[in-house]
Amino acid sequence: MDKHTHGPEDLNKLERRLSAWQPSNDALNADAVLFAAGRASLQPGPSRFVWPALSALLTALAVVLGLWLVNERNERLALARRLHERPTAPAINPSPGTVPNAASEESPCPDEPPPDSYLASRRALEKGLDAWPSRVVVRTGPSDPPLMNPPILTLGQRNALLDP
Repeated sequence: MDKHTHGPEDLNKLERRLSAWQPSNDALNADAVLFAAGRASLQPGPSRFVWPALSALLTALAVVLGLWLVNERNERLALARRLHERPTAPAINPSPGTVPNAASEESPCPDEPPPDSYLASRRALEKGLDAWPSRVVVRTGPSDPPLMNPPILTLGQRNALLDP
């Protein structure tokens, strides 16, 4: 039992008068009360423009990003078409003794990548290993003969190559 419950004898004069009052159901219309509450909740003010403005802003952002994406895609496709349409000249490999103009080999055409670049290697792999550009190696001077059996180095082993 609740110890804060008061009986009718514990109420003072004002409390007895308030407990005796009951609302009258004569003029109470529930639909009218709800309608009036709904109208009162729509107070005109600057906050009523927040959601429409935010929606318009996000729509404009989506349109701008979509147009930017379409433009980037068109540029990428145009670049891919230009790369595929460009004719590739067969690589001419001169012999080491017959280099007609050494300066022309050092400064290749600005459109053609050097033969040892990533782009040239990628193009060669797409066409097959037969189209791989070969490099001309010119040796000027005596070279050491290649080791037939190079020593195998292991951890903790010291040999003549590492000793001072």
